[in-house]
Amino acid sequence: MDSLAPKSRLEVLLKDIDLPEGAYKRAEGRYHDLASWISRDGSTLASYDAHIFVQGSFALGTAIRPVNPEEEYDLDFSCKLRKGISRESHSQADLKEMIRFELEGYRKSRGIQSPLESKHRCWRLSYQDELAFHMDVVPGLRADDKRRSVLTERMVHAGVNRSLAEEVARRALWITDDQRDSFKELTEDWPSSNPGGYQKWFTSRMEPTGFRALAEARVDPVPVYRARQPLQQTVQLLKRHRDVMFAEQPDLKPASILITTIAGLACVPGEPLDATLGRALQGLKEVRDRQATQILNPINPHEDFADRWMGPNCPLRRNFYQWIDSALIAFAAWRTINVPQRLIEVAKDDFEVSLGADAARALSGGVTRAPTARQVAIDAPPAPWCG
Repeated sequence: MDSLAPKSRLEVLLKDIDLPEGAYKRAEGRYHDLASWISRDGSTLASYDAHIFVQGSFALGTAIRPVNPEEEYDLDFSCKLRKGISRESHSQADLKEMIRFELEGYRKSRGIQSPLESKHRCWRLSYQDELAFHMDVVPGLRADDKRRSVLTERMVHAGVNRSLAEEVARRALWITDDQRDSFKELTEDWPSSNPGGYQKWFTSRMEPTGFRALAEARVDPVPVYRARQPLQQTVQLLKRHRDVMFAEQPDLKPASILITTIAGLACVPGEPLDATLGRALQGLKEVRDRQATQILNPINPHEDFADRWMGPNCPLRRNFYQWIDSALIAFAAWRTINVPQRLIEVAKDDFEVSLGADAARALSGGVTRAPTARQVAIDAPPAPWCG
């Protein structure tokens, strides 16, 4: 039997690690239900033009099944108030309390038993029916024009197209963080974030010529997930390997934003999955080879996504480099091994995927060696965001 192409080999893994259809439908239902509650008649947030939108892996189309089937699915939201409130009129604590009040009302109205949980930057609401979810809702305010202008110029200086930079900056937020000394004070010293802008940047890395501004809307839909692009699939595959490797130490695993950013920077739109994965692995290898100490945010090059790396012996930094080494070996093995039993072992050990004997034989028959990650050339110079 002829072997499957490298892309098909990777799709065998993706079939097992992608979210089940029911998870997406359930996420969409909960998203729209919460948005309807926030915008209902009588909502205490009605006069502030509250805007709920999805962020994180669901928004990017890179969500995967938990390695442990008993783990909860993550669904991340922002709740942005777009008028009638500012940093001059309210403190971070005020804003977080305003969002808490409505979320608590929502929890009670839906009969959710788990109490609302305060996190440093968000409120967490957990509940379970067919699937166990927790929803993290980040309170936010629309950033002012000055902040948008600063972000635009930073991106343009770093090489981002100005029209894209302006559209990205338009989505910037001021958010809350109860670790800040000024959390309860009226001050302009608020942390900033831009999950919607990052989503636009990530989308542009897949289809830069097809970039279009989205009209402002009260509710942004959960992104279309059926038309999975190679960059999204690449991130899913890398995250799965990471989750399996750090299943016993989830708090020490490499952050998804680091993986997603490096893969996005390495992506060449239009290339197939195998090439896209190869470029991402090569990009990771270059970061490791340079012993990079920073991974800068492409939509705010003054922000370091690796700011938790505290020195060369920091476990998070060390684990990141060890994971890269392991990922290079695992994906090279998966794409080239032609011994059925070894394929079964690699699928289980590195990706927690159960591969049957028949499937292993089909995958291994007369395989032609695909280029390894170390052999994939990157046409562009190293990205300026990784230093």
